[in-house]
Amino acid sequence: MNQGIISIRYAKALMMVGIENKCLDALKADMDMISATVRENPMFRQILDNPVIKPPQKRRVMAEMLEKRVNPLTINFINLIIRNRREYMLADVARIFIDLYEKSKGIMRAHVVSASGLDEPSKQQLQQQINALFEANVRITTDVNSDLIGGFIFRIGDLQYDASLSSALKRIKKAVTA
Repeated sequence: MNQGIISIRYAKALMMVGIENKCLDALKADMDMISATVRENPMFRQILDNPVIKPPQKRRVMAEMLEKRVNPLTINFINLIIRNRREYMLADVARIFIDLYEKSKGIMRAHVVSASGLDEPSKQQLQQQINALFEANVRITTDVNSDLIGGFIFRIGDLQYDASLSSALKRIKKAVTA
């Protein structure tokens, strides 16, 4: 079976458990922490991916690392994933769970790449305008790419708006040479 489908099923199951037990916010915080840990700690990832380490050992290591830091339902969920030998999917399950959570709360994610960094007042103004435009709570992440020369590229969902000077110059060059 496709790993993506399996990850979605696990994430949806955790979402349902969180709703039933009224601890969705706690599970979201746990999945944020697990996602960050997998991303930032190669040793954690190696433990999950190593087929030589037996499931009971992995459960014990996970319990020691996470027991005092996460909801008991999260520990049970991780143990289930390990018992079913799907621990290599934990990062994907966490990412999908976070996406499902945000969708259920009406939260959208946007990404802005600009030629120079956005100062805080500009970022807040952009945040307000985007929230009003999409009628949603939009969380914005930003990056800087000096190759843009000027302007910005805005992405939200499947939409992208490219208002960068480098793209405008490329369009002009293409029109002139055509």
